[in-house]
Amino acid sequence: MSRIAKEYGDIQKTLASNDPIVNPYQGLIESLNPIDETDLSKWEAIIIGPTHTPYEHYRFRILIDVPSSYPMAPPNIRFDRNNILHCNIKSPTGEICLDILKPEDWTPVWDLLHCVHAIWRLLKEPVYDSPLDVDMGNIIRCGDTGAYQGIIRYFLAERDRNICR
Repeated sequence: MSRIAKEYGDIQKTLASNDPIVNPYQGLIESLNPIDETDLSKWEAIIIGPTHTPYEHYRFRILIDVPSSYPMAPPNIRFDRNNILHCNIKSPTGEICLDILKPEDWTPVWDLLHCVHAIWRLLKEPVYDSPLDVDMGNIIRCGDTGAYQGIIRYFLAERDRNICR
């Protein structure tokens, strides 16, 4: 059995469990599945915005491409385009700036579930020193947390309002 097929089974068991010891991702990761069960190279995840952040109560879709060289090479993970505003995410493309997803920092010890959890943590704890969204990075580095969070809340409210039209 390939590594990704084993991961798929492990992920389903973990996320289906109501035991917080087995599934520490309750309320964080809603789902993590292949888009088509016959193709384990294309996945999607739904994460729930962390509490006490401007992302709270929002859901975010993450798209995952698993290369044939996985786990020796990292998966390509991004948010849906124009789905989120964050200093470490390029909103128009969904590209994520996270060290563990870079080939030079990747290790096969990581798996898809832990990568998605690391992205969830990035929403909770942005890395201001390496922004992909320079404007958002500058706002937060200037110490204007209120403006940073307000812009994100406005963006998400508009996003959801446009989805409902």
